[in-house]
Amino acid sequence: MKDLLTAAAVLFGSLVLFVPLTVVTILVAADTLWIVGTSALLQNELAYAAVCLLALGFGYVTAMEICRVRLHGFDQLHRGTRPRRLARHGVLGVVSVAAAIALGRILLDAISVGFANGDPEIIGLGVAGLLALSWVGVRSLSAFRAGTRRFRDGAAE
Repeated sequence: MKDLLTAAAVLFGSLVLFVPLTVVTILVAADTLWIVGTSALLQNELAYAAVCLLALGFGYVTAMEICRVRLHGFDQLHRGTRPRRLARHGVLGVVSVAAAIALGRILLDAISVGFANGDPEIIGLGVAGLLALSWVGVRSLSAFRAGTRRFRDGAAE
């Protein structure tokens, strides 16, 4: 009974925390990519509704995977057939890239505010944040590659 309550609490916490956060992150990233690609705001309601539904789906999958990892460990990311594993890693990869895009947008906005107000501290913090985001991205990609290589070689089984 205690295990069931723990699992329910972890599931509820994952849903409440990660679904809204993922949805907002994907919406901001999609809006940013739309602005970069078209130089206009995303005003097409059908496209916006499609992005919202896609973001909700990605948020749900992300919350479920985080819940599984918290309950059963990182080996849960490698369960199932190869297409399912690729889909799982693809969804989590899209969410990670969306988070990097959203953070990059926030930092670039901070830098532009620093230039507009002539505030070198804000510019410096924004540049430092972009450098840190780049460093984390490179480290994350190399760790992901090392992990998938180790799993493929049979060390994780």
